[in-house]
Amino acid sequence: MTMKRALIAVVGVGLLVALVAVVIAWQPELDKVDAGRVTDADQSEIARGYDLAQLGNCESCHTAADGEPYAGGRAMATPFGTIYSVNITPDSETGIGTWSLEAFARSMREGVDREGGYLYPAFPYTHFTKMSDADIAAVHAYLRSIPAVRHEAPENDLPFPFNIRLLMAGWNLLFLDEGPLDPVDGQGEDWNHGRYLVESVAHCGACHTPRNAVGAEQSDAALAGAEIDGWYAPALAGDGARGWSAPQLATYLTTGFSRAHGAAAGPMGETVGNLSKVPPKDIAAIATYVASLTDDDAGPIAVVDNGVPDDLAPTHALWVGACAGCHEPAAGSGPGDTNPSYGIALSTGYAVHSPRPLNAVRTIVDGVDHYRDMGGPYMPAFGGSLTADQIADVTRYVRARFSDAGAWSDVDDTVQTALGQKREGDGQ
Repeated sequence: MTMKRALIAVVGVGLLVALVAVVIAWQPELDKVDAGRVTDADQSEIARGYDLAQLGNCESCHTAADGEPYAGGRAMATPFGTIYSVNITPDSETGIGTWSLEAFARSMREGVDREGGYLYPAFPYTHFTKMSDADIAAVHAYLRSIPAVRHEAPENDLPFPFNIRLLMAGWNLLFLDEGPLDPVDGQGEDWNHGRYLVESVAHCGACHTPRNAVGAEQSDAALAGAEIDGWYAPALAGDGARGWSAPQLATYLTTGFSRAHGAAAGPMGETVGNLSKVPPKDIAAIATYVASLTDDDAGPIAVVDNGVPDDLAPTHALWVGACAGCHEPAAGSGPGDTNPSYGIALSTGYAVHSPRPLNAVRTIVDGVDHYRDMGGPYMPAFGGSLTADQIADVTRYVRARFSDAGAWSDVDDTVQTALGQKREGDGQ
């Protein structure tokens, strides 16, 4: 065979393989239903759909800054580019007003929209696929009951080849485990219900599980902790998880605060804002399950105070002026006992003990403001009042004084990144 014929044969085989792949990956467009908002559905189903939407953070992810609820347009940064959430209001042209339950269920279970287009796993269908038929129907009923908003989300900003949606068919083949989640024999009803919520609609692993090079969750490191949006979502299972009791978790998930663990900030703060609206039985179930994954027999975290670090003595004045009022122990009381901000002994918080300074830096830069109107924990954002060097010095100070772990090596770069992200978030 000549070189020319060999090349033609190789190209021909390649084209044939590509054609077969396209045929296998092709998904049909599903019929439209009568467009618009539905108001006559079963009200109990709609109410349950609302609860599930809060558990799934649907409004948070599908609402742009200063945008209408559920109308899409929120930017989500990924290692492959920026993805924008879509409109899931019942608008007939820009939303899901013409989506049947079959079409909606396909998107939740298979990651394919009504028109047959593949979705990206920034939409966590890899978790939603585990939802029951009844719960998927309830969310669909709720979304069809909310006000329709005409809003076209921006086009995703993804470079080639990540902008080829058809490639997701191969990704799904490798990483999508379809189907509802079966209960585990020998475990109680609360535990099984909590596991179902954590692994399906609440999709906790989407933030708390590390991902591989192509963006899939690492199944062998489920809930082992991961970086997300410039923060670090701590481990909920495994050796790196801190011990939680179920009552501690239930309080934390609904108020954003635990005296023994600290305050929720960043993406978790936003999540708690949604979970605070969820029925207590669902929160109790989640707390029961997650607490079973951690070592709650470890006892309370010891309060550490190594005193003012010799090499950071000048920073102590900054600490006194900006931090001590809430975090410095007063005589006869613990931090937070005499101030309204719920300041804790910093040695009990995860941020100071974390292997990286992400959470400590981001909390100083962004503050904690998710629950201020609920009378919950509050910390002002210092990203606009302290210099980058001052933020870095305070970060090193709290690590050295309130932790027995070694010094962080990447504080300065982390501060610069956090300040840049804050400026982007503030629209500067």
